[in-house]
Amino acid sequence: MGDLKKFLAGGEYGKLKDCPLFEGNFVQVTKFGEIANRVTMGIVASSPSLKLPDLMLLARPVENQLEECAGKHRKPSSVPQEELQLIALHPLKFVRIFIHDARRYQFKVSLASGRTFYLQLQAPPQKLDCIFWQWVRLFYLLRFYHTDVPSPTSRVY
Repeated sequence: MGDLKKFLAGGEYGKLKDCPLFEGNFVQVTKFGEIANRVTMGIVASSPSLKLPDLMLLARPVENQLEECAGKHRKPSSVPQEELQLIALHPLKFVRIFIHDARRYQFKVSLASGRTFYLQLQAPPQKLDCIFWQWVRLFYLLRFYHTDVPSPTSRVY
């Protein structure tokens, strides 16, 4: 079970715990490839009965430096524990995802609001190519779900 799935299983997002989820770790990069933030993206169906996903979730890691216990602070552990914080939930009908740079495993994400950002896939080197093309296939399938959305290989100028 991935980090995002674990996060959704607890707390206020429990309704999404049984829904199909495709998730991956990315770094948000600038148009020119400079690293900005770490992000976990999930493509999820809002209901287990849906045939295809309809939501895009974005979460970022939050490191817990100090934990409070009965009003007292404990020292940070030698290995910081990461939690996720959900930063965005977008209906896929308002999202367009394109391949920005296949050699760098980067996607361009455009929102209906006009905001655009770039995500570079993070995965073990031996699996990076396979996982990237799984994402591309998913986005291609979703293209047929929303007929007004262009193919992920389309370029927007």
